[in-house]
Amino acid sequence: MDTLETESVRWPAALAGDDGTDAAVPEVITASGDGDRAPAAEQVGQIEGAEAVDWRDRALRLQAEMDNYRKRQQRLAQDSIDAERQRLLRDFLLLVDNLERALTAQPGDGHGLRAGIQLTHQAALQLLRREGIEPVGNQGQPFDPHWHEAVATVDHVRAGLATHTIAKVVEPGYRQGDQLLRPAKVVVAI
Repeated sequence: MDTLETESVRWPAALAGDDGTDAAVPEVITASGDGDRAPAAEQVGQIEGAEAVDWRDRALRLQAEMDNYRKRQQRLAQDSIDAERQRLLRDFLLLVDNLERALTAQPGDGHGLRAGIQLTHQAALQLLRREGIEPVGNQGQPFDPHWHEAVATVDHVRAGLATHTIAKVVEPGYRQGDQLLRPAKVVVAI
């Protein structure tokens, strides 16, 4: 029988279209080169099995790489959070230092104590500003329920203010950009 050779498979001439008859399974020349021939179905099965093993190995490696990437990203995020926390706590240490100075004021020296507390308050406000935090709620501003929490009301005529304005700030609120950290507790003129 005539054969047509391509790579390592010898195809019967019938499969090449010479005589139009059905051909048997093609013969495959083995890699050993000793002339042994194995049926193509077995050879294909072995190749497919090897490819399946190769693809499974690739999938497992990719999965391991993804797991390592996820763990690395989590570690980097945690390191970034820890570094930011340390930076902020170092800034708070300045406040603690000012409080300690105020506490060392001599008894009876009300002026020194007050000055120390004022310095601490100013340092705290500066720290908040550096972090992008702004106070919310000033006396005379219109009342906004998104930014303010009404804890009491007062007559607007007696307060000398327009209706729905802040008559007094009981506790200031703070926001960072458009995010409210704490609403201002206010007395509202109605």
